This record gives sequence, C-alpha cells and structure tokens, in this order.
Amino acid sequence: MSTLQKYLEPIEVTLDQLLLDPNNPRFAELGDSDNPVPESRIGEEKVQNNTYERMKSKRFDVAELRDTIKAVGYLPMDRIVIREWNALKKVDKKKYVVVEGNRRVTALKWLLELHDSAHETLSTEEISNFNNIPALVLDEKKAPEQTRFVLPGLRHVSGVKEWGPYQRAKAVYLLTEAGESTKDVAQSLGLSTQQANLLWRSYLSLEQMRQDEEFGEFVEPNKYSYFEEIHKRPNMRNWLGWSDDEHIFTNEDRVKELYGWIVGELAEGEDRENRGDPKLPEAKSIRDLTRFIDNPAALAVFRMPDGDLARALSIIESELREKWQGPIINTKSTLELLTTDTLRNMTSADVELLNELAEKIKQVLLDREKIIS
Repeated sequence: MSTLQKYLEPIEVTLDQLLLDPNNPRFAELGDSDNPVPESRIGEEKVQNNTYERMKSKRFDVAELRDTIKAVGYLPMDRIVIREWNALKKVDKKKYVVVEGNRRVTALKWLLELHDSAHETLSTEEISNFNNIPALVLDEKKAPEQTRFVLPGLRHVSGVKEWGPYQRAKAVYLLTEAGESTKDVAQSLGLSTQQANLLWRSYLSLEQMRQDEEFGEFVEPNKYSYFEEIHKRPNMRNWLGWSDDEHIFTNEDRVKELYGWIVGELAEGEDRENRGDPKLPEAKSIRDLTRFIDNPAALAVFRMPDGDLARALSIIESELREKWQGPIINTKSTLELLTTDTLRNMTSADVELLNELAEKIKQVLLDREKIIS
C-alpha cells in the first residue's frame, strides 16, 4: 500500500462538482442500513440531500469543523481524495465522488448554505476558495479495487475520527476479500495483526448469521459487537465450534440457539414477528454468558422459558459460595484445634502466615463494606 501515491493525481475542483458519498463507511455505524446506493444514483438531488443531512448529524462533529473553518479558513494542506463519478448519462459538468474528506466537504457546503440564507456572511475571497479546492483524484482504472477502502481507513480506522467497530471490520473484510493478507491489511489500516484478525472473524460471523434463513432478516450492523465479544473469549468460540479453516461456527444447533438469545426466541405456533424478549439484550451480555456457558446446571436454568442471565448467574454465585465457605470453615476448625504447645513452638514463618491470613480477611471485609455502603 506504500505505492498509493502513484494512483493519485493533483487537481482543483469546485464545490458544486463534489458529490458526498452516500455509501460512506461512516454510515455503517450501529443501527444504520447496510444497503449501498447504486453508482448511477449517487448524483441524484434527493440522494445528495439525504447524505448531506446525515453527515450533519452530531455524531460526525461537522458543526465543530464548520466553525473552525469559518474562524481560521479552509486549510488545503491535507487534500481531499476524490474519484470520477460514473454517471450513466452525460452531465454538463464532470462530477466527483468524495472518497476521503466527506466531513470537510459537508462543512464547506454547510457554510455556503448559511451564507446564502444570510445566517453567515462570507467574504468574496472565501466564496472564491470554494471554487478552487485542492484535491487528489484517484485513478480507479489503474488502482487496485481495494484502494478506495484503504484511503479513508488510513485516516479513520485508527486516526483522528475513529470508525465504529463494524466499519473497521467491514474495511478489513473488504481488503482481505481483495487478496490482501490480514497482516498487510493491519499495516495498511494502522492496526495490529491480532486486531485485524479479530475484526475479520467477527465480521464473518455476522455474515454467517445474515445467511441464516430464520434469523438473517434481523441482522443489522449493531449486531456486530456480539460477535466481537464472542471471538474475544476462547470458551465461547469453542462452544460454538469456530473453525479457522471454514471461517464459520460449525455447531449448528448452538449457533441457532445463540441467534435466538440475541433477537428473541419464537414461541411454538407464533408468527415470526411475535418473538420473545432477547435473553442477551446487548453485546456486553456475552460477558455474563461466558461465565456459565460451560456450567451445565446454570446453562439449563438460562435455557428455561423464564430463564435469564440473573438466574443463571445466581447458580454460579451459589456454587462459588460453597467453594469458598468450605475451606474457610475448615481453616476456622483447624485454628480452634491449635494447642498451646503448637502456638509456643511456631516459627516466625508460621506467625507471618497467620498475619497474612488476618490481613487478607480484614481486606475482604473492607471491600464488602465499600460495595454495600
């Protein structure tokens, strides 16, 4: 990826030549649709207006960038990256789709809109600058297919405006599909190889759910984090039968069960829409599930129609209580049996051991007080 520069050509464009990218990876944030807008429709007025409004959302901090540009001017040292729009019909003026720089272009369009509505007043020089925007145009005929995904990734996957987990995972997936090794992808996106592998496996697992006949319709980007939590935990991967060769979970019965816990199980005789509440209401619920997934008694309670995380975890806590109470009781009994001769003949190491035990008990009691107070 170090040769990207040879696919980029300096150019100056006007603001009205720039099309915001409706398929911007930023829009793949949790809960957003994952259906791409066809290339031929990118330049449509309604598509552009919708993309512009979405970019103005608070989560992208464009208002802050807009105000900065208004205060200090547009600094063109960091050029935006664009590509030619492949329109199906002739257009009066060549248009370009923004590959990298959608926030900056949105900020500029927003300033101009405020000027036109008299909410801001721009100087003639400032307006003129909007018609001379330095850019780098990507030669898509020569550049590898994955280049358009690497360019924003270099800035955003680990950069100043970090993408969400699903966005990063999708970038890793697309690059590996284009023939890059996870090691090369990691280097391109500023990630560790371990991080890239986690993102890649998690994305593949989400796609496996998407292909499921019963549960695929419920797959949205916000479900991605469930699978990242799963792949961080070896016992969950093993329980579901993850295969590095097949890149899927192979235990079909348990996979189906997991999907039901995530989206809600379907009661017998009910319509597909009438599902129960999810047993795993959020991605971090996987962390609790991990605590008892290998415990048959707790898992059986969780699987019951009225079973939930709290009830399953209570089984674990009860067993844990039994495990620590027994040794404590035995220790107490042992101490009560110590004779005066034993106490008199204790070594300094024996005394130190008792002191350490006493300090540990004091600390446990102090911790308890902090928790319940």
